[in-house]
Amino acid sequence: MDLPKRLIVEYEDGSTKAVEFKELSPQARIELSRSGLCPPPSEPEVSKHYILLQWKDGWKEVVRIDKKAPELLRYYTVERVEEVGRMALESGEDYPVLFLVKRLPRQIETLLIVGPTRVEGYTLEEKRTVKEGNKIEHILYDKKDSYPRQRNEGWVAELKERLKAELKKKGLTAEKLLSLDETQKVQAYREISKALGLRGMEKQEDVYGFMQLMTEGLLALKQ
Repeated sequence: MDLPKRLIVEYEDGSTKAVEFKELSPQARIELSRSGLCPPPSEPEVSKHYILLQWKDGWKEVVRIDKKAPELLRYYTVERVEEVGRMALESGEDYPVLFLVKRLPRQIETLLIVGPTRVEGYTLEEKRTVKEGNKIEHILYDKKDSYPRQRNEGWVAELKERLKAELKKKGLTAEKLLSLDETQKVQAYREISKALGLRGMEKQEDVYGFMQLMTEGLLALKQ
C-alpha cells in the first residue's frame, strides 16, 4: 500500500479540512492502519546518539542527535523576559549543534549522552553569571572550565532494569519485542515509555528510537 499524501475531513456542510499525512503522529497512523486506510508506521529509526535530560522534579526528556561523537560543549540559560536553556554540543564539525530547553532550564539535574557503546554524564550546577545589557547568562556547564565529567552508566543501567521489569509485565523479552511488527512495536514503545516517564523534547518519535536502542542493548547483554 502506498503512503497517503494527506488526510481530509469533510463536514456536513460540505466544507473540508486537510492535514499532510507526514505530520500525523505514529499513534494516529496506527489507528488509521487498523481501519485499513493506510499502512502501519515504519519501525522507529535508531539514531547514533540520544541526549537524556533529567530534572530535579523527576521529569525526563529525550532528544536524538545524528552525530558520531557528540560532547557537551556548554550549557547555559539566557534570561530576558523569559528564560530559555541553550545546550551546545561539539560534533566534529565547524559549528556546534544547538538545542533550546524551554522547560525549567535551570532545574535540570543530569544530562547524559547515550550511544550504542558509551554513556557520557554531566551534572549541571550554576557556576557563574554573565550580564550583558538586559541579558543575563547563567553558566551551568562550559567545557573550557574543565569540570569533571561523570561516566554515569548507573542511571542508564537502572533504566534498563526498569525496562526489563515493564517487558516482564507484558510477557515480553527484548528479543520478542524486537520481533514484533511495526504497529505492535510502536504501540509497545508508547506504553512502556509512558510507564518509564520518558517524553520527547521535540517529538515523540525520538523516544521510540531511544527505546529501541535500549532494547537492542538488553539483547546484546545476553549474547
